[in-house]
Amino acid sequence: MKLDIIFHKGSDDMPAAVFIHGLGMNKDIWANPSSSRILGGIFPLITLLGKRAEQPGGIQTLFDDLRLRGLNVITWSQKRPAGPIDSVVPELEEIVKIARGLTRSGVILIAHSRGGLIGRKYLQKKDGSVRGFITISTPNKGSTVAQVAGYLSPLVSMLNPLFPEGDKGTLSFSVKRILEFLKSRALKELLPESNFFKSLADGPNDGIYYASAGGTNPTLFSYRHFSFPDVLEKVIPEKIYPEEMKKGKGDGLVTADSSKLQWSEEHHNFECNHAEILFDEDARDILVRVIDRISFA
Repeated sequence: MKLDIIFHKGSDDMPAAVFIHGLGMNKDIWANPSSSRILGGIFPLITLLGKRAEQPGGIQTLFDDLRLRGLNVITWSQKRPAGPIDSVVPELEEIVKIARGLTRSGVILIAHSRGGLIGRKYLQKKDGSVRGFITISTPNKGSTVAQVAGYLSPLVSMLNPLFPEGDKGTLSFSVKRILEFLKSRALKELLPESNFFKSLADGPNDGIYYASAGGTNPTLFSYRHFSFPDVLEKVIPEKIYPEEMKKGKGDGLVTADSSKLQWSEEHHNFECNHAEILFDEDARDILVRVIDRISFA
């Protein structure tokens, strides 16, 4: 199987960290975030990072942190980043085989968003080489954001008066692309009642340390008087406004509650949106300490 892979060889005595990206992303989210785009390629990643995009030395991730600590690190771009979860599992199996060849100290899976569900599906195979599994903003109990697409139709006409004439085309295009993203088949697979969740029959494996993390700031991006998804409060009835989009409850796409893996030994919440959590220094520091506990156990 030919895959688009990037890796750095570390110490034989340190584990190999396998990084799994989320829906519609690629390996750049971990290894080259300044070039990465989000929401199905609609916006540059830095749109979601605010001041975090101004880090000295550029945008850093756990991929960089662990490489500098001597771990072996590897990630890849999924062939079908918006395809079914089951279609990605064989790719992860191939990556883990490569990771085993980099070290004699086992493997740690580190996954963002939907990547955590790919990891969970893979671990049903009971791979004894995996020592740790960390999910970051993963909808472990599903996400309801796909259900909001029906309420977005009036959004373009409502927002256009807020923008200068020259920006209207860009705004309309962006909102329509977001609408398409929310209606996508891949996102619907993340609904709690989807066939994927009905078929998922995993649980804790012996010898694996589990940890999870989630965000509580739902504001994904802001532009002048417009912020998303906050503006949706004007078009979605309060009773059905998604928890994922409520301040203190979610990161814009996943609730803090859903981000907690049921059998994790530890869980951490951070005041970050769905993308910021990967680059936030506090989040990275805590997750590095988690990985140190796994590495030196």
